[in-house]
Amino acid sequence: MTKTDVPPPGSPTGKQAGDQNGRKPHGWRPTIAVVLIFGFGLLVLVAVSSVMLVALGTAQKNTVALLRQTADFSVASLIDRIGYHLGSAQQQSEYLAAMIGRGAIDIRNRENLGDAMLGAMAAAPQVTGIAYFSDQGWSLRVAREDSGPVRYFDPLEPDAEVQRVVRDMATAGRSMWGGIFWVSNLMQPHLAVATPVRIDGAYAGIISSVVSMRALSIFVDDYALQTGLHPFILYGRDAVLAHPSLTGEVAGLGPAKPLPSLAEVGDPLLAEIWNDDKQPLELLEDFSGSLLGHRRSVDGDFVYYLYRVIGGYGPRQLYMGVYASNSEIDSSETDRVALAGWIGLTILALSLLLAVVLGRFIARPVRDLAEAARAVSSFDFRRVPRAKGSVFRELDSAAEAFNAMLSGLRWFETYVPRSLVLRLIGLGEDGVESEERQVTVMFTDIVGFTTASQKLTPHDTADFLNHHFGLIATEIDKTGGTLDKYMGDAVMAFWGAPDDQPDHAERACRAALAVAVALEADNRARAAAGQPPVRMRIGLHSGPAIVGNIGAPGRVNYTLIGDTVNVANRLEAYGKEAAAVDTGADSAAMILLSAATRGRLGPGWRVADLGEHQMRGRAGRVGVFRLLSEG
Repeated sequence: MTKTDVPPPGSPTGKQAGDQNGRKPHGWRPTIAVVLIFGFGLLVLVAVSSVMLVALGTAQKNTVALLRQTADFSVASLIDRIGYHLGSAQQQSEYLAAMIGRGAIDIRNRENLGDAMLGAMAAAPQVTGIAYFSDQGWSLRVAREDSGPVRYFDPLEPDAEVQRVVRDMATAGRSMWGGIFWVSNLMQPHLAVATPVRIDGAYAGIISSVVSMRALSIFVDDYALQTGLHPFILYGRDAVLAHPSLTGEVAGLGPAKPLPSLAEVGDPLLAEIWNDDKQPLELLEDFSGSLLGHRRSVDGDFVYYLYRVIGGYGPRQLYMGVYASNSEIDSSETDRVALAGWIGLTILALSLLLAVVLGRFIARPVRDLAEAARAVSSFDFRRVPRAKGSVFRELDSAAEAFNAMLSGLRWFETYVPRSLVLRLIGLGEDGVESEERQVTVMFTDIVGFTTASQKLTPHDTADFLNHHFGLIATEIDKTGGTLDKYMGDAVMAFWGAPDDQPDHAERACRAALAVAVALEADNRARAAAGQPPVRMRIGLHSGPAIVGNIGAPGRVNYTLIGDTVNVANRLEAYGKEAAAVDTGADSAAMILLSAATRGRLGPGWRVADLGEHQMRGRAGRVGVFRLLSEG
């Protein structure tokens, strides 16, 4: 963490922060309860009076008018919710395309590109997969599977249809939805949206998000339970895209036929929606909206079909709608809803007037406070905005309390690693109990720092160490490691806890090589500024260690102890002797690992065997290797 991340001593906290924001002490302020009682009390009085007047004066029952109002609202609500369901997939594609376009995501770094796509997929549960298809022919996919998120990389995309879409999208100026296709490993149909990616104005490929149609049917099924209506979504006039009966596996579907027909969903009333005996609806004759529909006579009862035709989600139009039989409409409930509709017109005018006054003073501070509180969950407290004050006493007190808490949390963030806290929260309370784990431990140390620091002022020394630690911490975080502590100019970190990482040795070695690369780049910058290069030693050892919360009550660290830690520390110290005899010791970092760590690496790692050596303070000899490169 750099020095700029630390709030300066004496920064305002708590009530002092509120006073320094320019707010003067207020006199008496009304409470929210008082405002709501008088404001909405008056509104309820008007509403009750209106109900009584309408109840006395109403003599007609207009079931048809009610059906039109209810159906129009229900279909519009269904379309809005489906639009949100599908729109989230499009938003994730467009977000990723925009991030790539402005350089925030480098497509050449496929690991980071895959991480970004996995993050976008996690934000939209209905999305089962996201892929990047390059105009150069390669592709990278991430997908949800029963075993968890997976990644697939193809140096040459094998699907000819995908290649055609990539070529066609080169001239597209916006996202485009494709047709329905079958995903064999998930055994369900999907709908895909493609967004063109342009870098500095040049076409670079597409980002495509895939939405499960089964998830859409589950969404429609929930809507049916909430409304009591029978919703449906047709793909064209003859295929069913979403229906409550399609929440599970459906026999007979596959790549050649991804969607069932009207007759195959087990809904006889929906299957006959387009029969020749349909009759026009009088209730729609003078209706100016886009609602369409008709009715059919079934066993002496009328069934009403109401729907809208929606385009933009592929080559075929979608028919989104509901149907209900006349017998399902309770007449007494109809009367109450109809009366409420008339009352609503009266209440609406009053509500609008009152909402303008109250909404500005209540909704805005509550919304700001809620958004700030939600931002706290990210643990990035530097980006959390301070809550604004309010004319209402409770909201003003809440804002002051939140700002005091935020000031404390910013200090907390300075001393507690955010990434470690997030990972421990994900593991739960059981995840921090002390236990023996197989881990790989890293120790680093700057060569000759004690002598060099004597020539620096305390301020320059702190700046140098903060910058140096920042380089190391970045690479440790990238590989999923846990930065345990800083000790003077040394760093201790480990892999294999709290997350279960079977490849902890390779992660640690990868981080060590990345630190060496970062140090080389930093040394080039130092040389350009006329400063001497920085050299360091790194020791790595793998083995068992006790990991968990260790310390006294009120001052606990998540750390590890054991002989594995001591060996890693001794290996780092032995780097001084190894540098004197190793011909490759002129590099910026001398990375030594034990035979135990070497045994956990794959055959592609390049190391130099330095033999077995006696480590200070230990019985027996330790096999020592110098890490050269990966692959």
